[in-house]
Parts: sequence; structure tokens; C-alpha cells
Amino acid sequence: MLELGAQFIPFEPDSLELTVSTKSKEPLLAVEWVANNQLLLVNNHSAELLFINEDKRSSKVMKTTNVNAAWAIYYAPCQLLLIANGQSCSNLQPIVVAHSQFTRMKNFEVDFGGSISKENFLEKDAAISMIYGKVYVMVFRYSNRSATMLDLYELPTDATTVPSFKHSLILGFNGGCGIHVIDNLVIVHHQSSQKSMLFDIRVSSPSKSHSPLVTTTIEPHPQHQPPPSVYTNFWFTFLPDVVIDSSSGVMYSLRLKNEKSQLEIPDKQTMLEYLARRKNEKKLFVATLLSCLRARALSLRQIRKVFAMLSGGDSASKKSENGAEPGSTTKAVLTCEKYASLVVTQQEMQSAVLIPLREDVSLPESYVANIMLQYLRSLFDAEIPPEAYLIEMVVETLAEAGEMSKLQQIVTYRVINDSKPLAFLLLSYEARCSTLFQSGVDILARNRASDEIVEVMLEKKQIVDAFRFIDVRNLNDALIPKVVEAANQNCSRQTRYAIKEHLTEKKAKASLYKSIGDDLYTDEEIQEASSELSNCTLFEL
Repeated sequence: MLELGAQFIPFEPDSLELTVSTKSKEPLLAVEWVANNQLLLVNNHSAELLFINEDKRSSKVMKTTNVNAAWAIYYAPCQLLLIANGQSCSNLQPIVVAHSQFTRMKNFEVDFGGSISKENFLEKDAAISMIYGKVYVMVFRYSNRSATMLDLYELPTDATTVPSFKHSLILGFNGGCGIHVIDNLVIVHHQSSQKSMLFDIRVSSPSKSHSPLVTTTIEPHPQHQPPPSVYTNFWFTFLPDVVIDSSSGVMYSLRLKNEKSQLEIPDKQTMLEYLARRKNEKKLFVATLLSCLRARALSLRQIRKVFAMLSGGDSASKKSENGAEPGSTTKAVLTCEKYASLVVTQQEMQSAVLIPLREDVSLPESYVANIMLQYLRSLFDAEIPPEAYLIEMVVETLAEAGEMSKLQQIVTYRVINDSKPLAFLLLSYEARCSTLFQSGVDILARNRASDEIVEVMLEKKQIVDAFRFIDVRNLNDALIPKVVEAANQNCSRQTRYAIKEHLTEKKAKASLYKSIGDDLYTDEEIQEASSELSNCTLFEL
């Protein structure tokens, strides 16, 4: 999964030469450019920030702070200076160098496995990197039992919180090794075994201890012929992805080959989580997800977890990874790049995954329906309203699979939002499940679609029920002619006469009702009905 490629970087000669002097005569521990015209110098007792004037070829001290440093590391992306001090050099002091100022953060102690053979914490055993939007200090912790650990200490964004231990990566070896951090993955290279271990602190177990997600070997790029030697004694690794071979004078860059993850990661859920957290791999993730679902390689529980990750079901962990709570009053002094999660829209999920699954005749309809229900559930849990086209497809798939009870449940418990199209869709399934008809009518009622309810009743020839509904709801009189016309076509003479009598008795809009009632019968029929009325009893509405 790791590929080595050479970098060719042309350097243009520059005749500008400038001599910079410092206040202190101590040996320099670090020299870093913090801006285009600002230079940071660190020695055992002070850190100096200098302004460089190229035109005048001069320098000026802008800011100085006293330190007690055994060694120092600078992390440019966050303008962070890390100074080691103390008896065993295990006390670390983070200092943010920004806006021409030194801002001290809380110092903290690290455990490096100190022993008689290793009394001091060395610079080569520490590194700084940003992982999932958080800055970590990585510390090698050695043990007498041939098991080396790589501990990760998280630095807060504010200056009042003490950095804390967060993760421990289990290496299980001793000897020379190097570190890279590529695409939020911690990669540890072991020289003697010629192996590289990949750790993902988000995909692995929720505990603080993490085993390697993948153990692999670096492969040279095919363009390098003959292929260069790997894991040699002449290799020097630099963050984030640089390898320098001092014997050949070549600088290489390391890149991930995520397309091989299906071969390297046996657990399909873990493999999908791995792909979902890699940059610019949406197409690969969606294609792999479809392949796993077609092969039925995931259980429903695993499918639910994958969908929850896509829908933002793990938003709490994302919030903790990305920064402080929105209501926090502490001021951030450490600037971190936000981690952007993979976003797969409902339309993309439907077109790239759900529709191909539905069109696959080799898959049982009930299996496809359950997959759609899991996706719908993930949206519901994340409080994301499902879009209309998705609801329609889920309802149709459940109906085709004969899962009427499940369809009834998601409608009853309001998993999907009420809408007129959904109501009419449920009404069309009355022949398969009679209770869905009433559910459709209830949805129309909740949407105050009274006209549509009357139309449904008339279509089912429930003339009296439609008239009662109009009367009870005090609906628009424009609906009454439709009911009368339907009664004239479908009702018996007694029912039509009862409707006429009721309309005649209503006084609210007598003129309208009389005109409508007169159309129902001729004078001869009215006289005949009156004669029949004297000999029988009509039902009451």
C-alpha cells in the first residue's frame, strides 16, 4: 500500500547573502523561518525572533523569551516550538510563535521509558504532526521487554489546558525506525524487519491502545529502474512523507495506494471506514461499498455503522477531533486545519449504490429493502430529512419486497416526513395492505389536504362519507357539486333523496343548496318520493 517515488526539485541560485548575529553566544539548537521575513533562533537559554530586511541586508531582534532548552523542535504548519527541559529532558514546553509574539502553553511531562541505559529523552524520539485536525506530540516509549510504543499526546488549542495523553500505538519491536504521517495515518517503518506499519487512530478500536491496521512493505515506483534499495542504513525520514537516501543523494516521497486496501484489510467494515477517511477517494469508496453490498459481505449491523459514519452519526467524535465546543469561552492560540469528513449526498447514494442494488436481479428484494431501511435510519438518527425521491424509492422497494409491516412501521412512527406524494403512494398499495390506505388518508389530513381526501372518497364511491367530511370540516362549497354529481351516478334513489333533504334544511347558503337540490329530481320524482316517505322510514345522516 506504500509506493516510493523520486522528487526532482530545481533550485535557482541566489546571490543574496546575509549574516545574522544573536544576543546570546550559546550554540544554536534550532534555526527556523517562521515567515518570509522572520527568523527564529533557539539556544539553550533563549529564543529570539528576528526581522530580516533583505533590501538593507540587516536583521533586528523583534522578540526574545527566556527558555531552558536541552533541544527544540519547530512545527511550521502551526507555528509551534517545542522545547525539552528538566532533569531527563522529558518535560516539554510548547510555545506558539505567531503575530511576532511568543505564547507559552501549559508544559507537560512525557513517559519515554527511562532506564539506566536510557537516562534522557532525546530529540530523535519525538515528532510533531497534525492528525484529524488535532496537533499531537509523538513520543517513542521503550521497554525492556522488546516492545516499543509510540505514544500520542494531544495539544489543546488554548493556552490554559494541559496537554494530555490520548493514544498509544503498539509497535512490538526495538531497533531503528522512522515515522511518516500521510493523510492522517501514522506510518512507522522498521529497518531490520523491512516492514511498515499503518495506524489509523479513528478506524481502530475506541480504546487508547491501537494495533497496526496494516503491516506492509514499501514498493518502489515502476519508473525507477533498477529499483532502489529500501529500508537501508542510509535512509533518513522526514515528516510528512519524505525519505532521503544519503548514499545515492536522492530524495523520495511516499504515497498511499488505497486501491490495494481490499487486499490488505480483511474486515470489510474496517476497510470501508479506512477509505471513507482518505482524501479524494470518494469514487473508490462508493465503488467499494457497492461491491461489498452486492457480495453480501457486510452484516446489517455493519451496514448501519457505515451509513451512520456517512450521515454524521459520529458527530460527537468529529466535534471532539475538530476543536472546542461552540460555547467555549477559551481563546484559541494554536491554529489547526479542520478535518473534512467524506460527504456522500443522498442523490449520490441513490444513483451510485441504491439504484444499482435495486436493479440487480440476483439480489433478494428483501435484502435490498433492508439496506435502504438502514440508510433511512442513519438519516433519521442524524436528524437529516430524507429527500422526496429517496422516500419514494424506499416505499416502492418495501412494497415490491412484500415488507408491508416494515412500511407500516416507518409511516406510523414518522420516520419519513409526511407529504402528499407519499400519501398517494400509500393509497395505491391498498390492495396489498388495507391499513396503508388509512395511513395515506391520515397523512393527507395532517397536511390539511381536504380536497384530496374528498377526491379519494369519491373515487372509492364513499359518497355519504365524503358529504359528512365536507359538512363536519366546513369545507369550501365548491366541493359539493362534485359530491352531488357522484351521488347522481352511483347512489340509490333513497340516498339521493336523503342528500337533497339535508341540503334543503341547511340555511347557511340556501340559494346554492336549493339550486343544487333541484337538479337531483324532477317534480314527478319528488311527488313519488313524498308518497313513499309516508310509508317508510328513512335513515338519518
